[in-house]
Amino acid sequence: MAIGDFHLHSTASDGVQSPAWVMERAAANGVRILSLTDHDTTDGLPEAAAAAARLGLRLIPGVEISTEVGKADVHLLGFGFDPAGRRLQEFFRWQREGRLARVEKIVSILRDHGMPLETKRVFEIAGEATVGRPHVARALLEKGYVASVQEAFDRWLGNGKPADVNREKLDPKDAIAIIHEHGGVVFVAHPVYIGENYPDVIRHLRDLGADGLETYYKHYPADVIAAHAALAADLGMAASGGSDYHGLGNPDDRDIGDIPFPDDRVDAFVRFIDANCACGAMEGAL
Repeated sequence: MAIGDFHLHSTASDGVQSPAWVMERAAANGVRILSLTDHDTTDGLPEAAAAAARLGLRLIPGVEISTEVGKADVHLLGFGFDPAGRRLQEFFRWQREGRLARVEKIVSILRDHGMPLETKRVFEIAGEATVGRPHVARALLEKGYVASVQEAFDRWLGNGKPADVNREKLDPKDAIAIIHEHGGVVFVAHPVYIGENYPDVIRHLRDLGADGLETYYKHYPADVIAAHAALAADLGMAASGGSDYHGLGNPDDRDIGDIPFPDDRVDAFVRFIDANCACGAMEGAL
């Protein structure tokens, strides 16, 4: 298990466990410093910070933002920013509104394919969280239309599948700028999901101001990690690592901290945060 995990989701977005539970599980697994990176929201951070303080963990403010480069879906991880920033929170609200419209379109498509779902039920499953495709997947599973959340993505919701609906995304230049404006840094998340040309996309993102690359990701084999570490070093970017924990039970899921992220690389990431961020830890979680 790694001592650091900087890509985690909770019920504040599309994870299945509360922010406090995520902190508790991390502590039980030996993680000592971490970041909660829910999609387009920081609503889970106060609860996570209280739990982190109780457990003696260091919590770095985090978020995951969806952007687009050409036709590629590119996710960015923001770290160490001030969560109270007004413009930042306005942006997150705008992103969440786009998610609502997207879910309504997805439900309409699924209905046309003989799988009627109630949009209301999807929102009920999401609760107070930022709604997204995993909540639709859980609604499909609940109705018996699929045997697993993974099947829902593989057959209907994943990229290029019948119910894959694009939503308006922020240009990465603007996403990077707004995190920088609020004292944070930006890392490119799970780059292999970008597509075959992801090294070129990462170079473009570096030129736009991206600070780092998620190098140690949940299921990356050693050769992929080495390639990403070399790419990050060549581009002068820092390296992060994360399990991308959601708790959905998908075949490639990893437990919190179950990533090949060496202690010295965790320490290097933390030093980078301390040197470059205005808010390297949540109050009460130092």
